[in-house]
Amino acid sequence: MIKSLNLIRNYSTRIGIDHLRMTLIGAPGSGKGTQSEKLKRDYNLPLISTGQILREVSEQNTESGREIKSKLAAGELISDAIMSDIVTHHLTKTGSSWLLDGYPRNTEQAKELDKYLDFNKNALNVVLHLDVPISVLAERVQDRWVHPGSGRVYNSVFSPPKVKGIDDVTGEPLVRRSDDKDEEVFRNRIETFKNNTLPLLKYYQDRGVLYTIDSPNSDDGYVKIKQVLDSILTKK
Repeated sequence: MIKSLNLIRNYSTRIGIDHLRMTLIGAPGSGKGTQSEKLKRDYNLPLISTGQILREVSEQNTESGREIKSKLAAGELISDAIMSDIVTHHLTKTGSSWLLDGYPRNTEQAKELDKYLDFNKNALNVVLHLDVPISVLAERVQDRWVHPGSGRVYNSVFSPPKVKGIDDVTGEPLVRRSDDKDEEVFRNRIETFKNNTLPLLKYYQDRGVLYTIDSPNSDDGYVKIKQVLDSILTKK
């Protein structure tokens, strides 16, 4: 396990907001979706949410859609090749500043992503690891509700919608994700995360771009995220 890193570092060169390229790493229920939406809002970052993209594809009546739906329901990871194609396709439509939510999830994906970014001279420069206790993760998942069309995430305890069961923006019904309902599937997702994703922390620590955020709840976690970004972004 990688120990939590200091939130504030001394950078010889600060990052301009128009060159901020960032990803969030965290276990299921760690709040990646919630924090991503806040970052998108406050920093005007184009958001690429692999989870939302996969859920949309899984609803398509195609061979790849059915395969992805089956894997998501079982709490399994999608193949590196499919994930790489999805992410690079969406990156080609963004500029020099963006936010990835849920990718990469293992070191092989990270290396492929770095090859693509280095070739285009757009290296990843901030990696945020949302560190949340397993017991808190389980509680969050049980209380999580999502808006299928947009991927907006609510929590009935920490960040409830204005009207119970209804999306704040569209007025449409909220739903439980299928992979949140089954406790065995959740445990499988946590084990998959530990085995495949945690080595990413060492990889990104070695590259000097990792920040571990102690996030017992989304509000406290976001305060710490803003502390990190405010310390490294240039002032206009």
